[in-house]
Amino acid sequence: MPFFRMLTRELFGEDKPNADGIELLVSLTQHLYVHIERELKLTGFWEAIPARNKLKAQLQKTLLQPEFSALPGLVQKRSQIVSRLMEIAEKNNDAILYAP
Repeated sequence: MPFFRMLTRELFGEDKPNADGIELLVSLTQHLYVHIERELKLTGFWEAIPARNKLKAQLQKTLLQPEFSALPGLVQKRSQIVSRLMEIAEKNNDAILYAP
C-alpha cells in the first residue's frame, strides 16, 4: 500500500483518480512491487550499488511502458518516483521480505 499511496499522491496530487486511473495505478504498483521484492531477496542488496542501480533501471523501464502512458505526469516525474520507490522499499524492507 505505501507504493500505491505514493504513486497516487505523485501523479494525481489532491485529485482523486477515476476508475481507469485506479486500475492503471494498481497494475503499475503490482509490476513495480514484483521487481522490488525479487531484488530485495538478494543477499546484501542495499550494500551493492550495482544491484540498486539495476533495480532503479528496472523500475524506470516499467514506468515508461506504453500501457501506463495514460497516467498524468508519469514520464516527467519518473526520476522522482524511482527515488521515492527506493526510499519506501528500504524503509519497508522487512515487511516486503517477510510479509505472509
